[in-house]
Amino acid sequence: MNSLLRKPLKRTISALLVTSIFSTILFGNHAFAADQPVNHTEASNSFTWNEAGNNHYDIYTAYSIGFMGAEWSSSRRAWGFNYRLVGTGASRYNDKATSRIRIASFDIKGTSNTSKLALWSTADSKYIGSAPESSGSKPGYSSLAGAVIGFAITAINSLSAGYAWSIVGLVDAMRSTVDDVISTDNRLWRKWDWSSDISDTGQYFWFIADVEPNQTAQISTEYMIFGPGYELLSAGVRYRNLEAGSAGKSLAAKTNENWNPGMMSVTEKEKYGIEEIPREQFDKRAKELNISSRSIEEFTNSDEDVFYYAHDFKEYEVSQPEIAATSSKADLIQEINQSLERSSKIVEAFSTNEVLQEEDQAIIEKHTIKIMKLKELLNKVQSLNEEDSGAINAQRKAFQNEA
Repeated sequence: MNSLLRKPLKRTISALLVTSIFSTILFGNHAFAADQPVNHTEASNSFTWNEAGNNHYDIYTAYSIGFMGAEWSSSRRAWGFNYRLVGTGASRYNDKATSRIRIASFDIKGTSNTSKLALWSTADSKYIGSAPESSGSKPGYSSLAGAVIGFAITAINSLSAGYAWSIVGLVDAMRSTVDDVISTDNRLWRKWDWSSDISDTGQYFWFIADVEPNQTAQISTEYMIFGPGYELLSAGVRYRNLEAGSAGKSLAAKTNENWNPGMMSVTEKEKYGIEEIPREQFDKRAKELNISSRSIEEFTNSDEDVFYYAHDFKEYEVSQPEIAATSSKADLIQEINQSLERSSKIVEAFSTNEVLQEEDQAIIEKHTIKIMKLKELLNKVQSLNEEDSGAINAQRKAFQNEA
C-alpha cells in the first residue's frame, strides 16, 4: 500500500512526435535507439457518467506495449522475447483533475501454445515502475522505455485526457515499487494501490516471454484502472503472436538438444537479424541493447563464446480470438462468461488492497454475490436445450437483471 501525500501536478500534454534522446545504436543495416521498440501497439478507452446540472466525470486509460528484441538462452533452450509495457490513467470532473483512481494493474497471460511458452520477470528495480509514489528507487526509465512511455502518453492524450505528465515528467515521477504480484509460467499480474485516490497515474513493466525455437506462441496483455463510480476500466486486451524463428532447415537441427543459433544458415541469420556478440564485446553491447539481467548472468557464468540477439523475429498483434456463436444459447453463455470475468477482476483487485476501505468492502461483496449468481445462471443455461428458445430468452432476461 502506498501511503501518499501529493503536490498538485502541472498538467502538460506530450508532443505527438516521440523521439529518443539517446544515442543511436548500429547493427548491420539497422539503426535504432536503445529505448526504441521493434514493434509497438497502443490501446485506449474512456468512460463518462453524467450527474445533475450538466456535471460529468470522465475516466481515461491507455497503454503501449513494445517488443524490443529477443535473446537466446542456451540454458533454457529458448528465445526470450523482451517487452516494455507502459500504462496511463486519468480521472476528470468537468474536465478538471479529480481523484477517482484507487488501483492500477497489468495482466499478461499465455494464450496459445503455452507448453512452449514461459513468462518471466524479476523484482529488480529496472523492471518495474509507478507514479505517483512516495518511495522507491529511480533506475533511469528513459533509457529503458522512453519511447514506449511516449507512445502511452500520446495514446491517452488522443482521448483529450489532458494527462498530468510529459514524457520527462512521468520518467522523473516514477519509482520502482509494486504492491501485489502474481507470477507463473502463463501469467504475470502486477498491481498498485493507493491509500488516497489519485487523479493521474502511470506504470511501467519489463517482462520476457520465453519461446522455444521454431515455435509460435501467443500472449495477451491488459492494463486496467479501478475506482469508485466505474469500478473497472480496461484499456483493452491485446493479443500478440511471437514467432521464434527457425531451429534450422534440417530435421536433425530442429531436434538436436545441443542446437544453438550459430547453426542457422547465413540466409536465416540475415532474415531474423541475428546479431552474434563475441564475449569480449558483450559488456558493451549488453548496455547498449538493454539485455536482461537474467541473460547477462547466464552468459557471464557460461563457457560460451558468442551471445545471440534477434532483432527481426516476427512479432505482431492479432485479432482477439472469437468464440464461434452457433446459437442464441452459445451467445448467452459467452456474455455470461464475459460478465463473470469482469466481476472476478474487480474482486481480485480490491480484495488484495492492504487496507480495505468501507467502499472497497461494499464493491467486493457486491461482485462476490454477482459471481455466485452468474455461475448459477451459467449452469442453468448450459443445461438448456438448444432449441428451447422460450427458456433461453427467460434466462437472458435473468442475466440482464444481474448485469
